[in-house]
Amino acid sequence: MAETNLKSLEKSSSKTLVVYNQGPLSKEELTAFLSQFNLDSIVIGDSVNVGISEGRQRCFQYIWDNYPDNEYISEIHMDMIFTYHWEDAMVEYLKDNMNEPAVSAGIIDKNGMLAFLDEAAHNLPNDCSEYDSFLSGLQKDMIVHGFTHPCIHKSDVIKEIGGYNTHFLKGRQCFEDDSLLLGYYYYYGTKADWHPKVNYNTVVYHAVAFQRLDLKDSILVNLNGLVSQYGAMGLKSLSHLHKSEWHKKYFERKYNEIFK
Repeated sequence: MAETNLKSLEKSSSKTLVVYNQGPLSKEELTAFLSQFNLDSIVIGDSVNVGISEGRQRCFQYIWDNYPDNEYISEIHMDMIFTYHWEDAMVEYLKDNMNEPAVSAGIIDKNGMLAFLDEAAHNLPNDCSEYDSFLSGLQKDMIVHGFTHPCIHKSDVIKEIGGYNTHFLKGRQCFEDDSLLLGYYYYYGTKADWHPKVNYNTVVYHAVAFQRLDLKDSILVNLNGLVSQYGAMGLKSLSHLHKSEWHKKYFERKYNEIFK
């Protein structure tokens, strides 16, 4: 899957890729693997699993330190397939909308479902070479309520809100995206009633788009950290910021449990 992902990234308008290495390969081995692709790849990290929040935050910090004039940062996963210049429509949207800190791409998952759209499942291509035309054919001139990866952030805004605060997010995974959403929400002010958006002018294949909730220790650590950082009202705000009924009910329940 990594080879398919990286090969598809070669079609991007921007080819600078910062990778945080927290897998089994050494930095030299991973650098050699990435050199096969037409990408400007930079490897940081020491082959130690530091968790999602810290890994992403270190990538952010590397970009802020080494590319201070860079305007946009995208977060991508290895289980994605991209099409030509996939980020162009998203960047154009952010340029045209000054009060938007980030925007997500439309996605189709391994079940053929388009996230946040009420449509029947699509049949996925059998051959990776067919994904360009397939993904292009799914594009729609629609902006909908929702948040998913891949997304593109305005670098200066995510730096202003601090990115992922690892003082609070100490677990391996879960709720890191929610911490960003609350940061953006309070940055723009509740009066503006900001909510995250998905731009279906771009569609990307993302096999598994929603966070796993099967690592109980990480859920407890990061959920408690989220409450420590943003309080009970943060949970209430998240029930408003998310579109999916599952997320709404989950954060409403967690909010109510505090007062039992």
